Amino acid sequence: MPLRATLWLLLAVVAGSTIGFKFALPGSDSKSVPASAAPAPANPPLRFAPPSGRPVRPVGLDTGAARSPGLTPLARVSAQTIARAAASSAADSADIAFSSPYVSDLRFLALPGAASSNAPPPPTATTTTAPAPPTGPPPTIEDVHTVALTPFSATIAWHTSVPASSRIAYGVDAPVIWTDPGADSTEHQATVTGLTFSSSYKLAVTAQNAGGQAPVAEFLLTTPALSDQVQMTTADGAILLNGQPSFPKMVWGQCPDAVAGNLAVGIDVFMGNNCGSGATLASWLSGRAFVLGNAQAPAAARAGSVGVHLPDEWDTFLPNDLTLADVMRMAPPTPDSGPRFLTLTNHFYSGAAPLPQGRGMYPALAGGADVLGFDLYPLQNWCRYDSFGDVFDSQVDLVALARGKPTYQWIEARRMDCHGAQLDPTPETVRAETWLAIAGGAHAIGYFPNNWVPEVGAEIARSSHEIQSLVPALVEPATAASVTLGSTVKVGAREHNGAVYVIAVNASRASASATITVPAVGNRSLRSLDGSHAMSANAGSFTDSFDPLEVRIYVASPQS
Repeated sequence: MPLRATLWLLLAVVAGSTIGFKFALPGSDSKSVPASAAPAPANPPLRFAPPSGRPVRPVGLDTGAARSPGLTPLARVSAQTIARAAASSAADSADIAFSSPYVSDLRFLALPGAASSNAPPPPTATTTTAPAPPTGPPPTIEDVHTVALTPFSATIAWHTSVPASSRIAYGVDAPVIWTDPGADSTEHQATVTGLTFSSSYKLAVTAQNAGGQAPVAEFLLTTPALSDQVQMTTADGAILLNGQPSFPKMVWGQCPDAVAGNLAVGIDVFMGNNCGSGATLASWLSGRAFVLGNAQAPAAARAGSVGVHLPDEWDTFLPNDLTLADVMRMAPPTPDSGPRFLTLTNHFYSGAAPLPQGRGMYPALAGGADVLGFDLYPLQNWCRYDSFGDVFDSQVDLVALARGKPTYQWIEARRMDCHGAQLDPTPETVRAETWLAIAGGAHAIGYFPNNWVPEVGAEIARSSHEIQSLVPALVEPATAASVTLGSTVKVGAREHNGAVYVIAVNASRASASATITVPAVGNRSLRSLDGSHAMSANAGSFTDSFDPLEVRIYVASPQS
């Protein structure tokens, strides 16, 4: 117990200067807030007191001053400024400051013809065609306001001075998610989804017509805190909170007195409680994260849980001829208990040895769960120094077994079974495994065990931050993606409202290069999420080089 207390204190200190999820922003009123509303005075910080009596303030997406829910106007950025910035991206990509909480680089709003660092040189002689002259006045954007605001989504309306096509781009640090563009009109409305409670997002409203582009209207959108019980459901392969897409970041079996360090690095779902019931843990969390209770526990022990978990690694103890009826008899569904999560061993995976009794139980187990996950741990279960590609390949197998249900994978976060410094999980291995699982189709991530060294905690916080900025895209079905035959780079791609997101991970401890092909990208430019790499695709293909275990997330903005 003293060691655990020390670990969460260290984590809270380290993650306090990094990125994670904030559970301390004030406000729970989800009604519409006008854009012109002035920020209210900051509420006192949340005081979360574990048995030691020491107060803890978790850190979150917005590490600045607390803000009231709603829209806060930011500076306007002209379309000409964006165009100049996009055109200069090839000459200098180091000017992007994506680590800034509310970076104003809007190259992601891009402008399909933007140059990039690996674009082919221009021919010595060119024939230019003068662009068609603008027809009519360009639009201006007016009266941007919230129509509805909840902890997980916001509906925004606005007016343009003349008919125009208009849309919103948004993100945690920079606009990397787009709404669908509306048809030419003067009245516009869009819903931004995949948000989390008590957090702030950069939001940009754009408009254009034959007369040109409007100056971009920038806002800070802050979501309210939770005020009511949240309903978790599943649909279309995603995990939903109050009907909106989410991407849970989980731990297993955490005790109430040690949750603070997990909250500080972005953990938002606690599966089980090793020191009591799910109800006890839910009361401790008090709306700062969610709990999955024990499916076989009495209803009172699950009070406050948003879902339940079935027995851990249940496949270990079940016969090869298990049927769905057997599963439902041993763990009967309970009305209003939420989705049923089941963690399997890795023995379902075609690249792992089967259990002694075989693999016949897996279809029934998959049928009896709503969300299916597993643990593999190449370092700490298999004791292998360089088998990270199995993290991706096994996730692909699980997606096939789940048949459209959401899936998750547990990521090894510290030493467990295999000794030797070369086998200890590090920030680099945790990051690579996290994004290999996501590239392979995971719609949630868990970290095990539930405590880790501060450096690993900082990496978990970093990945949590990136995940939260991309939720609506990450829960989309996979789109076609491939890589050079024999390459150690693994790749997955998603498409959301015309934008394409490519997740590429070098699954080796050696440097690698690869040609990546994602037909949906076409001839577009791509930029990495951290702003450090710009690429141009030719017929959906581009080539890039990767350091050992390097993760790169590329974004290709919508074409129109």
